[in-house]
Amino acid sequence: MRLFLAIDPGEEGRRHVAGIVEAIRATTSGIRWLREGNFHLTLAFLGEVDESRVPEISAAARDATARHSPFSVAITGAGVFPDWRKLRVVWFGLKDTGALVELGNDIGAMSAALGFPQRPFRAHLTIGRTTGPLSAEQKVSLGKALASHREASYPFGVSRVLLMRSTLSPAGSVYSELGSFPLGGA
Repeated sequence: MRLFLAIDPGEEGRRHVAGIVEAIRATTSGIRWLREGNFHLTLAFLGEVDESRVPEISAAARDATARHSPFSVAITGAGVFPDWRKLRVVWFGLKDTGALVELGNDIGAMSAALGFPQRPFRAHLTIGRTTGPLSAEQKVSLGKALASHREASYPFGVSRVLLMRSTLSPAGSVYSELGSFPLGGA
């Protein structure tokens, strides 16, 4: 099963992001936008994992999250990965006082210690992926649409980390929660 550890922006946060994505979608093409229920902040992608390892991952995540207190973060800014020439992912940025990066780094280190190689943590909320190379005109349209929302900010609280399963389907990924680990161990 494909697993990842993530933060959920909550129902209101997902609705807020979905409204902005809908406005961006209306003026762009060549992007497969995520569905409202799929917006999340990935802390660590574990990849294909045998089901027998779920208890071990859950115990390690519970220990890691217990060392962190709940905090607030704001969805703000927008951009693309890896860059505008090779654009593959469209994202919204996240900003806080540093607690998010600390949590992301700890979850990444925990995942690496369990044998799941990790990339350096970059706080972002994926909102779309390209369906293929974009034309110059499509990139200009997307750039303008993102620029019109770069200054917006939407705060939400972070109080838990989720262990999520991702099931691939022709209509896009379907996510299901396998575990919830409260910050501070509460």
